[in-house]
Amino acid sequence: MRARMRRGYGWGMRFGLVSAALLLAFSWSSMAGSAEAPFPNKPITIVVNYAPGGVMDTHARIFGDRLAEVLGQPVLKVHKPGGGGTLGASFAARAKPDGYTLFTGTSSSLILTPIIKKVDYTWEDFVSIGIYCRGAVSLYVKKEAKWKTLPDFIQEGKERQLVVSSSGKLTHTDFVQAIFAKMAGVKQAHVPYKSCGEAVAALLGGHVDADFCQSSMGQLAAGAVRILAVADYERSKINPEINTFKELGYPVALPLYYSLCVPAKTPKNVIEILGNGMQEVFKRYGKEIQEELIRVEFIPSFFTVQQSMQEFKKDYETSLKVVQDSALPIEK
Repeated sequence: MRARMRRGYGWGMRFGLVSAALLLAFSWSSMAGSAEAPFPNKPITIVVNYAPGGVMDTHARIFGDRLAEVLGQPVLKVHKPGGGGTLGASFAARAKPDGYTLFTGTSSSLILTPIIKKVDYTWEDFVSIGIYCRGAVSLYVKKEAKWKTLPDFIQEGKERQLVVSSSGKLTHTDFVQAIFAKMAGVKQAHVPYKSCGEAVAALLGGHVDADFCQSSMGQLAAGAVRILAVADYERSKINPEINTFKELGYPVALPLYYSLCVPAKTPKNVIEILGNGMQEVFKRYGKEIQEELIRVEFIPSFFTVQQSMQEFKKDYETSLKVVQDSALPIEK
């Protein structure tokens, strides 16, 4: 009888211990789930859709290092060049929407490109955590060129075909040059290059008459080129003495905005944390960032998440109308 009691007691004891262990494991699991570290709790990646050493690489560095300090996690860069920026944009749009993948989005790759090319994303696949600067396409000629003003350039363009360069086919620079040619009634042979660096090199080498680009101001500072007009709604704060096309009678305005973005399905609380992080970066380092952006030829413009998305929507509507009104051939 005692043996049976011992056997029964042993079985009951083992059952109780197993039950207790399971209960303890469940309790620990629940506690671990409820005590999960708040966002962010691991490194964040910024997807740069152009090769290392370019403008977007510089922007990612300017904000990545400072966001890392504010958020308390490393911010790393990964480059996804190709397709005129569309490869990186497509990759970022389909990244896990958890806030750990950011994207250096521009109004060119996010807004204009999906309007004119067949790509697998739209601007609505992203949420901006903050626009930080803007740029504009300018019409450059060599410093010693005979055209001192835009009317001089237009006059000759009506008499003979001028050869102009840009940073690529079906880009902001391409559309600005084509719309200007249509409005002004000038003859232009367009030579698209892969970057503004190549386009301005063609200008300086005497291979083209003029260059439509958004970042050749290093050559302007060096005294190698002159700007005849800027394709923006207002004059540049960097060079306020230069006229806009609109002021000279040709309402060509297609500015570019630059921001950090996340996939659209990212949780709102994570977007808020990242957006607040960007605002804190602006607050702590606003003066330094402004100086760094101006040094690489961009106009600082710090927007909140809400302001950025309103600007994206407005930019989409403007770009769509520009494309429709231009009647230019597109690839869609």
